[in-house]
Amino acid sequence: MTCVICEQRPANGNGFCHNCDSKLNSQRKRKNGKQPKHFLTYRGHVVGLFHDGKGMLGARLLKRNPENLPKRKTLDLNRYCEGFTRAQVKDFKACVLRLANS
Repeated sequence: MTCVICEQRPANGNGFCHNCDSKLNSQRKRKNGKQPKHFLTYRGHVVGLFHDGKGMLGARLLKRNPENLPKRKTLDLNRYCEGFTRAQVKDFKACVLRLANS
């Protein structure tokens, strides 16, 4: 039995050879990469909030244009943020600046 894709190498149980199977797996991982749940923008910096697997959100600095982010998922800290206390907004801003300056 040969590989379904390359038709040159012997296939394992799923119909693909080892090389083609590893290429397909890497494409699946790249396609299904972690997407941020929310975005924070402040002074031109963008931070993505990702699930860490423990029910918490972890922050990571992203190199993205703040104008191209989805509006429903973005919290713009340059403007008034309705529904958040002053302390929460200050903590968000400090998090963005800490990640941007590190």
